[in-house]
Amino acid sequence: MVYPQLVVFDSDGWVAKQLAELAGESRWLMRQPRTRDSTLALFGEQRPTVLFIRVDPSDENDEALALLTDVHRRDPDAAIVAVSAVKLPDADRATWTALLFDLGARYVLFPPLTKPVLEDLASGLMASAVRRVMGDDAVSGRLPAEADRPGEEPPG
Repeated sequence: MVYPQLVVFDSDGWVAKQLAELAGESRWLMRQPRTRDSTLALFGEQRPTVLFIRVDPSDENDEALALLTDVHRRDPDAAIVAVSAVKLPDADRATWTALLFDLGARYVLFPPLTKPVLEDLASGLMASAVRRVMGDDAVSGRLPAEADRPGEEPPG
């Protein structure tokens, strides 16, 4: 069985801590790579993947921005959530949101953030990623091996 993976590129571990319980309960692999290259390698696998990237708008050399661009280039449909490490004024937040969308983020979040918001977003994106990679039956819990066996009526 191919388990979905939740990948968190987060320098301080805050996002990973918020999502660890959900990943365990959902039977997702929780990956916390430390480098851009090791994160990109995880996107070479054919498995449902959701990526949370912690970005720091105050850091001009933020490796997360380059990673966001690289992942989006490799997989334009990747489910990527950019999570800002700092709260910004409205004008700066709008500018950063536009930039992060242009680089490939599907969602952009700014503090204050709560665990339920992160979990709901991760769950919805993972359901979409599973559907994209494994098909609708995987999301509903109906495995392809159980579906349409010769000589049997489908349940229902």
